[in-house]
Amino acid sequence: MIINAVKISIKAKIKIHHKHGITMDEIEKSLLQNKSYFAKAKDGRFVAIGKWNRCITVIFDYAEKYKEATIITAYPSSKWQIKLFKRKVK
Repeated sequence: MIINAVKISIKAKIKIHHKHGITMDEIEKSLLQNKSYFAKAKDGRFVAIGKWNRCITVIFDYAEKYKEATIITAYPSSKWQIKLFKRKVK
């Protein structure tokens, strides 16, 4: 999956940072600059497991036309998600 831009609402950015301690910079770098594992999720959304300083899981909507991800939420990956990431991305 190709992502050229990442969008996030201010409300979502604040919630993600206060609740999970994840910054927008960390989300952008894990999606744009690194190899990430992408999969389809419920309701036409996508999930990405990526790594910058740590493994994070990002749920987002994807606009195919603009190659743009609109972030819904992000949180530190669980142990099974980290194992999946290591198995799928080499």
